[in-house]
Amino acid sequence: MNITKEKANNVADKLCAFMANHEPKPLSQRKVAKMLGVSPTQISQFLNHKYKGNLEDLINRAVNLINSVSRQEKRVKNKPFINTTIAKRIGVLIVNTETFSEDEGKIGLVIGDGGHGKSHCLKHYAEVNKNTIYAQLDDAMTSKQMFASIAKELNIDTSGSLAVVTSRIIEVLQNRHVIVMLDEAAGLSVKQLNQLRQIIVIKSRCPLILAGNSDLLKTVMQPTTRHGYESLDQFTSRLMGVLNLDEIASRKDGGLYTPEDIRKLYQYDGIKLTGSGVTTLQRICKTPRSGRLRTSSHIVAALHTSKVTKQRGAIDEELIMAVIDQLDLPVRVYLPVNRTFVEDEIEEQQAAVAS
Repeated sequence: MNITKEKANNVADKLCAFMANHEPKPLSQRKVAKMLGVSPTQISQFLNHKYKGNLEDLINRAVNLINSVSRQEKRVKNKPFINTTIAKRIGVLIVNTETFSEDEGKIGLVIGDGGHGKSHCLKHYAEVNKNTIYAQLDDAMTSKQMFASIAKELNIDTSGSLAVVTSRIIEVLQNRHVIVMLDEAAGLSVKQLNQLRQIIVIKSRCPLILAGNSDLLKTVMQPTTRHGYESLDQFTSRLMGVLNLDEIASRKDGGLYTPEDIRKLYQYDGIKLTGSGVTTLQRICKTPRSGRLRTSSHIVAALHTSKVTKQRGAIDEELIMAVIDQLDLPVRVYLPVNRTFVEDEIEEQQAAVAS
C-alpha cells in the first residue's frame, strides 16, 4: 500500500465515525483496540493523526474491521423478525406458562437441537415484552454465576454469597410481574434445577422458561427413585408444558417448517425459491444435527452472492446441493437427499477394495 498522510488521516476519521455511530452504543477506544489486537495508546495516537508506527498494518486492520462489522450490521438490519410457526409455538408456551402462574410460578421447557432458532425467538419475545428477562447460561456456570446472570438482567447487585444474591432476587421479583427465561440450560444439574424451582418459581412466584437441547429433558425426566434426584418430583409437578421442537420437526405433516415459513425466511431481494428449493430447505430443517435454520441461512446467503443465482433469479435443489458440496458443509452427511451420493461413494470404495 502507498500510504500517504492524507490517506492515513482519512482512514482515521472513518474509524472515528464508525466508533461513534456503532449501535446499540458507541465503541470505546479500548474496545476497538481489543478488536484490532493493538494497544489503546496506538488507537488514540492514530485517531489524533499522531501515530508513528506501522501505518500500513494498522490501516489494514482498521479497514477490515469497519468493512466486516458493517456487513454484519447490514445483514441484521435488513432481516426483520419473521413470526414463523416455531416463534408462534414458543409464544404460546410462554403465554400458557405465565397464565397459570398464580400463587406460584409454573415452568415451561423448550427443547431442541441447534438451528431451530430457539434463542432468536426467545430474545425477540423478551425485547417486545418488557416484563420478560432473558439470560444465557453455559455448562461451566456455578449456581452463584447462574443467579448472578439473572440478577444482572434485573439490574441487581451481583456481589456477595449465593444466599445474598438470591435474597436480592426474591425481594425484587416478589413485587414485580416478570417472566424469567434461561437459554442454553441443557447443562443444568438436578441441584440447580431445584434451586431455580425454589428461588424463581416458589419464593418469587414467577413463571420460568428453560430452553436447551434434549439433554435438558433427559435430566428433568430421570427416575426420582435415585438418591439425590427426589427433588425432580417437585420440579415436574410444576411443569406447564414441554415444547419438543425435535419431535415436532420430524412429523410427516411438515411439522414446524411449512413451505410458507421457508419462503418467508429465505425468499428475498427478488430471488425466488422454486418448489424443489423449498422442499430441499425443508429437508435440511427437519433433519437432526443438520444445523436446520442456521445451515439454511448460510446456504441461501452464499447463493445470494452467486452470479448464477442472480442470472436465474431463483434458487432450486440443484443450486442448494452444489453449495453444500462446494463448501463441504457437514450437513451433507445427515441429509436424506444425499443418500444416493453417499451410497455411490460406498460402492466406489468397495469396488476399489475388491480390485
